[in-house]
Amino acid sequence: MRALVTGSDGFLGRHIVPRLELIGYKVVPVPARLEECLGIIGSTMDPFDVVIHLAANIQNIDARMKMGVRAYHDIHLDFLMAEYVQSRPPTQCYIYPSSCAIDSPEDPYAWVKRTGEEFCKALRKNKDLNVLTLRPFSGYGVDQTDQYPFRAILSRALNEENPLTVWGTGSQVRDFIHVDDLADAFIWLINEGIYSSRPIEIGTGVGTNMLDLAKMIANAVGYSPEIKPMVEKAQASWKRVAGCNPEATDIRQLGWKCQTSLYEGVQTAVRTAVNERVDR
Repeated sequence: MRALVTGSDGFLGRHIVPRLELIGYKVVPVPARLEECLGIIGSTMDPFDVVIHLAANIQNIDARMKMGVRAYHDIHLDFLMAEYVQSRPPTQCYIYPSSCAIDSPEDPYAWVKRTGEEFCKALRKNKDLNVLTLRPFSGYGVDQTDQYPFRAILSRALNEENPLTVWGTGSQVRDFIHVDDLADAFIWLINEGIYSSRPIEIGTGVGTNMLDLAKMIANAVGYSPEIKPMVEKAQASWKRVAGCNPEATDIRQLGWKCQTSLYEGVQTAVRTAVNERVDR
């Protein structure tokens, strides 16, 4: 069995590729950089069993709100990927990770992902092609970059910054799902042969606001700072929790179960990060 994974060197890709290999797939990894993606995709003639398109050039929300037209850059890549899949349909499935962040019309990233979902709808006109549109919620893990809220707050807490800052008002609620659970969900969908014409949400169904997340991380580090909102920073929608959108299917309704609580994930992330600092 063969799998093509774009964005294989990204946060989620680094966790999905070894899981695919573990269940017997020979993976062709494609990095997240646009030029390399297009070069490898264009030279790959034989169809794959599974294609997972993770490649995306994601900036933090404050940066992308100031990027102008460049913030829509990934629409081009998503179109070319859909065109490739249409010409060489995978025998099992094509997986396109959209996002829970499609709910913010002021955010360019939402329009990029909405457009990607429209490409998937067009691909489904081929009845023999299983196209899965996934909407992951707030994936987190110690090996993220500081572009993501969890890792940004964790990095500040490890430096014992006081005040410990969070972007926006801090009241915005997110459904944090550990990257191991997120990657496992992708593999579960492939193994189960799930078909869905509706987007599939991947989350825990538990919401946590940014202020409480910061307190949880600080407690795990072992200090008690003032938690300070940075209201001048963009924060997008105020609440994103799996199971609240009637236009999508919650993966938990299909039989999948999350294994890692946010508390456990935070404790693990802090221990790992501290050990990495000691090893240096």
